[in-house]
Amino acid sequence: MLEKAAFALYLVVLCTGPLFFGGVGYYAYTFITLGILAGSVLLLAANVTKERKTGSYQFRFPSTPLNIPFLLLLLFLIFQLLPLPLSLLKSLSPEAWIIGEKSLPASLVVSSSETFGAWFSLAPYIHPVRMSIVRLTVYALFFIGLLQMLTSTKRIRTAILCILLLGSFEALYGMIQTFSGNEHIWWVKKIYYRGEVTGTYVNRNHFAGLMEIILMLAAVYIGALGEGKRKSPSSYALRAPLRARLSRLLRGEAGFNKKALVLLSAMVMGLGLLFSASRGGMLGAAGGLLCMGALFVFRQGHRKKGLLVLVLFLVISIYALRMGVEQPLERFRTFDAGFEVRARYAQRAFQLFEDFKLTGVGVGNFRYAYPKVQAPEDTKAFIDHAHNDYVQFLAEAGLTGFSILGLGLFYFLYRTGRLWRQRHDPFAVILGVAPFAAMAAIGIHSYSDFNLHYMTNVLMILSVMAVGHGALHLERHHAYEKSLLLFRVFPLRNRGLLLLAPLLLVILWSGASAIGHFMAESHYEASTRAKFETVTESSRQHLHQAIAWDPGEAKYWWNRSLRLREQRAIRLKNTDWSDQDRRRLQDDLIKTLETAVCLNPMKEEYHLRLAWEYTDLWSEAQARKQWMPAADLSMERTAYFAGTNNPYLHVMMGDYWLMRSKTVYPGNPLWEAALTKARWHYLRNLSIETGPDRARMRDQIVKNIWVHYPDQEFVDRILGEY
Repeated sequence: MLEKAAFALYLVVLCTGPLFFGGVGYYAYTFITLGILAGSVLLLAANVTKERKTGSYQFRFPSTPLNIPFLLLLLFLIFQLLPLPLSLLKSLSPEAWIIGEKSLPASLVVSSSETFGAWFSLAPYIHPVRMSIVRLTVYALFFIGLLQMLTSTKRIRTAILCILLLGSFEALYGMIQTFSGNEHIWWVKKIYYRGEVTGTYVNRNHFAGLMEIILMLAAVYIGALGEGKRKSPSSYALRAPLRARLSRLLRGEAGFNKKALVLLSAMVMGLGLLFSASRGGMLGAAGGLLCMGALFVFRQGHRKKGLLVLVLFLVISIYALRMGVEQPLERFRTFDAGFEVRARYAQRAFQLFEDFKLTGVGVGNFRYAYPKVQAPEDTKAFIDHAHNDYVQFLAEAGLTGFSILGLGLFYFLYRTGRLWRQRHDPFAVILGVAPFAAMAAIGIHSYSDFNLHYMTNVLMILSVMAVGHGALHLERHHAYEKSLLLFRVFPLRNRGLLLLAPLLLVILWSGASAIGHFMAESHYEASTRAKFETVTESSRQHLHQAIAWDPGEAKYWWNRSLRLREQRAIRLKNTDWSDQDRRRLQDDLIKTLETAVCLNPMKEEYHLRLAWEYTDLWSEAQARKQWMPAADLSMERTAYFAGTNNPYLHVMMGDYWLMRSKTVYPGNPLWEAALTKARWHYLRNLSIETGPDRARMRDQIVKNIWVHYPDQEFVDRILGEY
């Protein structure tokens, strides 16, 4: 009963997760995570059995090709989080050591003559890596658990049916919304990708990724439907009574109807994929079907299955031509331009990898580390993903993590392929092709997109891998079926407890982290609903609760600093605000920003705002020895991380150094150095900006210079030919 409940829970999560806007949002993430963790607890309980002979309890765990890769990846992610001695950190990742030094509070660095002996981790920002551990735990438990439960033809067919129903609904819903002109995703009006099918996804490419995965499963399932259990000898069929022969005839008709329904489902998904206008999705599906056809040709007796693939393609093409395929194919005319942009993203991501070659910048940290290497052509674009899963994971995990993942997948394909060559049962041989075709499809698509960063799509590809691998382990006889999947059995008192206890601890920790993240995001979202002009006690309280639930998330501290600034602006209008109250709030603001910098030192905006807040203490006695040098250090850190994604930052840095030059006499070396830095940042901005934006920013820079140095000759000295 426990195993059946876990199987049902897995399928519910797998097939309802994409309905939550493709699985994006903290609510969908939490639902999927907690659902799979709950199912895994039920499955672990079912795996604790009592031995009949001795009466002692034992724990069994399935042996799959991905057990060791999952474990090694988990240990690697944990290693990315561990604080390391400086000597070891410098040898493994010199850039991580440099960033770690820049995470220390600037006010303490400039005021202390002692060398800080703090240890830093390989990942400059820990929170994304911690959440990646939760996701990896969910993926591992889902694949291993689902593979264990696919022990019969009935369960395999049930899983496939649920997946096909999901794919058909997504495609039909998306096409109805698009072609009816009422383009919504549930109750939300579509803003992007109008005129293109996205199902319940917010991104057409990720919808296409789901379609191509399920389409591969549908294509092989059409061929597998005709392969029942071993047929009786023909002599027995001739001697069978009329009732038995009629029963077999009706079963054959039912089988034909099932084939027709699955073929119709595949056609619908193929049309949905086509009208998503996703070039990567179309190419990925074509590559997956090519892989499928090649494998069928390789096996004698299954070459006719390639004809089914061809028929599927022809039917989809005929319907597509009747419905109008011009718009999807139109996107291939801009293929070179789109590929050029994504190739530039990947090239810059590879530069990031070169800074963190061995161990990476931290899984999940790409969006924070990328601005430093971002190309000038992508000015003002905030790029969260490299649109190339291979290069992005290489930058985040380095050669070590990339090798673990690559070798692990290769080992899975090797084990599955070897088993596929040994099997002769048609049902197993046909379904055994599904993992190869689906992985080929998503592998091609991932070269130009980031499908594998969507939790729902990763779970779907893992489910197809489990279905194919489980079918290859299914031994079917005349009267019964059994799975040949191997289990490791351990006495519960000894090694079994050593394995079960850590598994339960990881599940509990992952569940607690998911719940904490959900509660924090809920409070954070509630706090951001208030307008900046009306700072309420309720919004501040919600932000305080968000920090309490998840204190490692830097954006909560950053937004707390924004609230404190708003509070300061309001309080300044009151005449009864004492200097002591003002200083207390300023200290709180600085400490909040220093915490944000400590958590995520790669965010250049944090350093910039902290520098300006330090300058607010200019009137303090220790300003020249502590606060102004701390502001200078923070501004230098800003320049280190700024890159070219936000040219306005360079204006603000230029303004700072221009202001800083007025705090010293012209004979002071700092005066000339400050002006040189101001000029460099201003010119950097003007070299990035183009067209009207450049003219507008030049006028603004001239006004800023004129405030401090009302002299046209000085303006010409700073800007020169610009």
